[in-house]
Amino acid sequence: MLGERSKFEAHFLNVDHGDCTIIHHPGDEKDPEGRVTFVDINDWKHKQDADVAGLGYFLKNLLSSKGPESEEEYAYEYLNSPVDYFQNNIDDGGKGVWRFIATHPDMDHLSGLEHLDNKIEITEFWDTFHKKTLSAEQDNWPERFDPNDWRRYEEIRHGKTNHHYIQPTKGTKTSTWKEDDIDILHPSSPYIQQLNKKYADRADENYNRLSYVLKINTPAGGILLPGDIEGEDAWRRVLEYAEDDLEDIRVLKAAHHGRQNGFNEEAVKKIDPDFVILSVGKKTEHDAQADYNRVCDNQTEIYSTRQHGRIKITVEEGELDIDLEHPDGIFDLP
Repeated sequence: MLGERSKFEAHFLNVDHGDCTIIHHPGDEKDPEGRVTFVDINDWKHKQDADVAGLGYFLKNLLSSKGPESEEEYAYEYLNSPVDYFQNNIDDGGKGVWRFIATHPDMDHLSGLEHLDNKIEITEFWDTFHKKTLSAEQDNWPERFDPNDWRRYEEIRHGKTNHHYIQPTKGTKTSTWKEDDIDILHPSSPYIQQLNKKYADRADENYNRLSYVLKINTPAGGILLPGDIEGEDAWRRVLEYAEDDLEDIRVLKAAHHGRQNGFNEEAVKKIDPDFVILSVGKKTEHDAQADYNRVCDNQTEIYSTRQHGRIKITVEEGELDIDLEHPDGIFDLP
């Protein structure tokens, strides 16, 4: 029996070229307010130079009606800070984040983890098994990322924190709140072992193929979160071993930020989604939005977080609704 909260919400945040999806599950007798799942995080906004918010920024906007003239201005005006967004928009009854899922170990999916963990309690942590190593002390650490986020991730991975850390794989229905109805379609344990063996002692390691492909089940149909999955072999396994699970998908989050190497024509045709959501920064020559437009049905609606800001899916009484933070768009995409 459902508790006080009956609706489901998925918030796809505008976090530049990264990912952060916040899921607020329906309530039940165990937790009437509903549990909260974070799938990845990319907190770019709170790390920006304070001068972006200074007089220069506002003078430029005052003198121009063309919208943001730089990436910094765009960031200040339109990007969502995951922690601030959670605190201002998710009524969780003060219980914090029940579950954090790291789809794979890339920093544009882990940036801001320390900030989130310090500000809001995380109870459970899902992670794929991998052998990726980074040194938080290295001199060439990418400027837009904070090495403390990797340090916190490593502490969680190696049991140095109080988080309930698990590494579920395809087919696993964890005993922790199975009522939230999350299916893992990829990767399987054998595939994980195969890929880790392949990349052992290699400098060109690429763990995108180990990305969780998650199906979030709702009364109005499924939502597919495929992380940064890429490569024919990874998608082939999803199609071969989880084909039936794709039939009722209504919302597809484009893999790998809508890039061509995450686009799989056969999978998109099979899914035939009502909505495609691209969590993306500035477009590049590798963008696949034209491919989604070509393959998807004419009725499919395709939205990017860069153009429309936060995108929210709500399911209540069996009906699915989509809400765009900026329905008319922020500007014409380059």
